[in-house]
Amino acid sequence: MSKQSWKSKTFKELRNVQDDSINSGWRIKFISYAPKDTPIIIGFENWAGCLAGISIIGFLGGIIMSIKDQDSLGIYIALGSFLVCLFALVIKNFLLQKDWIFVRAKCLDREVTRVRSRNGGPSYGSRILCEFNYNDVCIQCTPQVTWITHSTEDNAHKFLNSQIDENGECILKVNPHNLKEANLVKRSKKVILMN
Repeated sequence: MSKQSWKSKTFKELRNVQDDSINSGWRIKFISYAPKDTPIIIGFENWAGCLAGISIIGFLGGIIMSIKDQDSLGIYIALGSFLVCLFALVIKNFLLQKDWIFVRAKCLDREVTRVRSRNGGPSYGSRILCEFNYNDVCIQCTPQVTWITHSTEDNAHKFLNSQIDENGECILKVNPHNLKEANLVKRSKKVILMN
């Protein structure tokens, strides 16, 4: 097997695992914005993402140093690295989305399901299927709804109802270079629509 075909097969298998994980427990299947048979890689898209990755190493090193040496310097290194990581992630997302556009979309379907919770309690996430026209091309996507999960199914439905109007319209922030990559925009934001 050639090196190229091994790499292609490995990437395809990794992507299949990612798709299975992303879609586990969901009726609405995630529409990926990554090219077919290519893994979805998040985090190192620009210099700020790389800085966040490096600061994670600093954080872990600081924790190890503080345990090993019983010294407060390790704690300061860990805390400083953690703060740099948070700052870098905010900058990374800003840089990634600075040229994204706002579009009016039609919500075709919505779903709320119980998801894994970090604290062990009940937690509910949302997924929506949207459609919009851009330059006379009809695009369907499953935008990122929110990073926040809700403690009850009712709260998750209330959140969706507050962001999607009674006609099923919502506002998306879309990557103009990859139209399937989108985020649901909070209704409270004032936006300039491109469609």
